[in-house]
Formats: sequence, structure tokens, C-alpha cells
Amino acid sequence: MPLPAEMPLRTGRMKLPLGSVFWHEKGKPGGETVVLLHGSWHESTQWLPLMQHLGTTHHCLAPDLLGFGESFRADQTPYSIALQVECLHSLLLALRINRCRLVAHSLGAWVAAQYALTYPDQVQSLAVIAPEGVIDPQLQGRWRRDRWLVAPWSPLPLVLPWLGQSPWAKALRDRSQCLRQAPAACKILFQRRAAAIDGELLQQRLEQIGVPALVLEPTPADPLTHQLTQNWLRRLPGGKQAEITAAPTPLGIDAAECAAALGQLMASLPSPPPRPSAFPATPLGSA
Repeated sequence: MPLPAEMPLRTGRMKLPLGSVFWHEKGKPGGETVVLLHGSWHESTQWLPLMQHLGTTHHCLAPDLLGFGESFRADQTPYSIALQVECLHSLLLALRINRCRLVAHSLGAWVAAQYALTYPDQVQSLAVIAPEGVIDPQLQGRWRRDRWLVAPWSPLPLVLPWLGQSPWAKALRDRSQCLRQAPAACKILFQRRAAAIDGELLQQRLEQIGVPALVLEPTPADPLTHQLTQNWLRRLPGGKQAEITAAPTPLGIDAAECAAALGQLMASLPSPPPRPSAFPATPLGSA
């Protein structure tokens, strides 16, 4: 059955104190808002297949995080989860969105969880896929190869062209290209001081999230995704899990099934009456 086409996909850009933010948008602006935060090596286009489904019933907003896609920092403020949270808050403030549901993938899930902890009154529910932000002993060394691929002092990038056409050499070159196209993700995940990264880890703070939470997992799931899923589920109070058929989409899961699972989560939670907004009457600015 074809999806309704009366609500076309829109894009926007706004200049904020922390930088210029670009986003994709679909659905009725007056409807309940779903904010979609992309993963480590992606941008807002990752959500377009899902927005085709969710946009028929909800107002969907998918921004590029600062340093990703078409969003840019205003200065050289170091990349961090806190920077992304405050930029998202400024964007929602300017758009006069005072309540939303967060759906996020990978690095975006780390940002979304921290947003729910920092601004709990604004978040109605949280759904994540392959979520980052929790360190497990089994995953301690997972970034070692990636650090070598992007470190300025590493000889590995210089020898990559000479490693031949074997599958492992091609995989290394593909990974190196992926990392270099997402420098902001590299800096947040593994190119900062260890103390700065550790200070932003969610770990036990996930227990403080007070909104209904859903962890979506592709089936079958690769070992890393499964471990990330379990790390969160062990710490989320009352967190639920939904298995979604794996598919060759930017999210790695079937978009229609994902939309249905999210619809069940959101339909089971009555929206509270809107609270008086403390937001300013005019946007911070647009460009």
C-alpha cells in the first residue's frame, strides 16, 4: 500500500549560538514531535526511509549533529556529548518544541540519553538502536584499530594503498575512508582525553532516566550490536526490547517494522497536557 504523499519532505537550516544546524523534516508541524538523531558514521539522511512512515502520523525532525552533514560549529569549541545536547536544546528552543519523543542510533543514542537526563521535562519517551555511551570490559579495545587509522602520527594510512587487494586490506581502506568522513564522531568517541570521555559515559546514570525506553535490535544482530543492546538493557529501568527484521537500510532494520514498534510505544503513552513554555517568543535566528 503506497504511503500518503500529501506531506512532502522539507529541509531547514538555522544559525544558533553554537553553530549552523541543518535538518530534514516531515509531517504536520502542529503534531506530536519525534526527534531523530543519527549514528556515528551517518547524517540525518539515515532517517529518510523511517520518516516516510512516521511522517504520516507525527511531526518528524531529523537534524545533522554539529560537525556532521551540513551542520557546522560556530567556533573551535571541542566536540563533546554536552556540546551536541546544548545545540539540540537551542534548536528545539528556537523551533518552539517543548515536548518531544527521541529516537536515536549509535552515537545519537548517547546524545539522546544525555538530553533526557539534562532536560527530563521535555522528553516523553526514548527509543534507541545499537546505542553507544556505555563501556563494557568486552568492548574496551574496540577503537584501537580506528585510532591507528586516523592518528596523525600513525604510519598505517600511508601503507594502506600498498597492502594489495585482499579482503582484509580492502576492509581497512573502506574503514579508513569512513572514519575520515566523520571527524566529529572520531573526536567524540576516541580522540579526546580519556578523562573527558569517561566523564560523559552513561554507565549507572542510565538508571536515572525516568521516561519509557525501548531498545530496538535487528534480527539477526551482529555480535557488537547485540552487546551494545544488552549493555543498555541491563541499566535501563524497565527498558523494553523489540526485535526488528534486519534489512539493507541506513539503519540496518526494516523501516515499516521499526515505525510500527515506535508507534506502539508512543500510542501506549498518553501525552500529558502541554506545560507553559519558558521559551522565547522569537527564534534565536535563522539562516
